[in-house]
Amino acid sequence: MTATPTARRTVGAATSRGPNRPRNADAHAHHVHHGVLAAAVVDGTGSGREVVEFAAVAATTAARVAARRTPVLGLVAAAEAWTEPLSDAPGPDGAVVVASVRPGGHWRIAWAGDSAAYGLKDDGALRRFTSPHTVGEELRRAGAAEAEAAAHDHQLLHSLARVPVGGVEGVEAIARLLVLASDGLKLPPGDFAALLAGHGHDPGHCAELLVEAAREHGSRDDVTVLVLPYPGTGAVPEPEPESEERR
Repeated sequence: MTATPTARRTVGAATSRGPNRPRNADAHAHHVHHGVLAAAVVDGTGSGREVVEFAAVAATTAARVAARRTPVLGLVAAAEAWTEPLSDAPGPDGAVVVASVRPGGHWRIAWAGDSAAYGLKDDGALRRFTSPHTVGEELRRAGAAEAEAAAHDHQLLHSLARVPVGGVEGVEAIARLLVLASDGLKLPPGDFAALLAGHGHDPGHCAELLVEAAREHGSRDDVTVLVLPYPGTGAVPEPEPESEERR
């Protein structure tokens, strides 16, 4: 779990293997090209060695291409590196989220599956910018009970392997602090926002705390988190210590 310095910015990264999994099949990467920061998180399906390798290569490819082009093209490049269009044999697969900065405080975000992007707005509100491509999410939209929908959250409707057929969904968003995460990061929104507001000034420590909080809330999956301050914003201001009068 480290905070990695880049040119005039810091990327906080933390990852943790699921307690009952033989390997951590999540991967993350970030890359800066001509001052443009891009980052990716890939949540590999399964825990096999091939899946672990796939996730690492896919995350690196997506981040490098996104920094040079766009997150959509980065995601497509990562998918093309692994899909076998002429073969019926299933290959490694996984969910992915990719983001890059552009001028004006904007983030470009692309995803396939249930890896997610969250943002801390200037007013302290937490916003999820991605919607899960899962059977569970479709059931929620159709009005199903939460218990029924939650039982199907693990079933992906879209993923890296499906990109050649399903395409890529992308959005633009504004946030002073962006979080990219695998679906193992499950937190109540209030707790999530409080951790970002209280520790976003230190992205590396913030990423570690988010992973720890996910474990405390019962996540048994691999968990990977990137905390990305928008370049030039100084992340989130460090909270002022309480005075004796305020206590």
